[in-house]
Amino acid sequence: FKPCTAVAALEEGKVSVSEKINDTGCWYYPGAATGDHAWCWNRSGHGRLNVSQAITNSCNYFFAEMGYRLGLDTLNQYASNFGLGKKTGIEIGDVPGALAQEEPGQDLAPWAAFGQANYLFTPLQLANYIATLVDGGKHYDAHLLKSVKSYDNSGVLYAEESKPSNTFDISPSTLKAVKEGMRGLTTPGGSLASYFADCVVDAGAKTGTAQISKKIKNNGVFVCFAPYDDPQIALAIVIEKGSSGAA
Repeated sequence: FKPCTAVAALEEGKVSVSEKINDTGCWYYPGAATGDHAWCWNRSGHGRLNVSQAITNSCNYFFAEMGYRLGLDTLNQYASNFGLGKKTGIEIGDVPGALAQEEPGQDLAPWAAFGQANYLFTPLQLANYIATLVDGGKHYDAHLLKSVKSYDNSGVLYAEESKPSNTFDISPSTLKAVKEGMRGLTTPGGSLASYFADCVVDAGAKTGTAQISKKIKNNGVFVCFAPYDDPQIALAIVIEKGSSGAA
């Protein structure tokens, strides 16, 4: 979910591509008397990171701050633009999932910004979200059927019209920063570099950990796109009780 938050924060002017935030390990809600906080998975902190580095390092602290700056309504609007939390249009039917909701007086945005909220997404939605991202904000419905040809292959009887169902602006600088952050995972120094060492094309990726409850092992989530310079493929994998996306 962090690339979605990054796009929202950059496009809304809540952060620049060069601004660095100092991750000390635990983000505290400003002015909260109760001491509400969000731990980064790296409890010793990542230090100073810009948005691309925050994606590569999957920094909860950085994205909690982005959520605080954005608010949940804006965050959910961008998620919806990416097709998250609604049906994909695929012919066999699917479920819409859900965007995060909060009670009056709450502010879940800092936690929602790194995926820790009551979001429900399908693997197909996740793949289409990444496709929409790397296509610069052009969101297409998902389809199984591309075309139908005559029995002797001499002509096309039906072809799916390829038109975006919605389009929203992702500036070139935003797209570059987010893609670079995702590429950082697959290149030397990134957490997935060893898995992509023999890949025949450059790719961008993001891991995720879908938490259900303290009694159920986490689901592992993984998304990627390739080739990096001219994306043609978007992929999402969810492994139930797989622990983490890196696994």
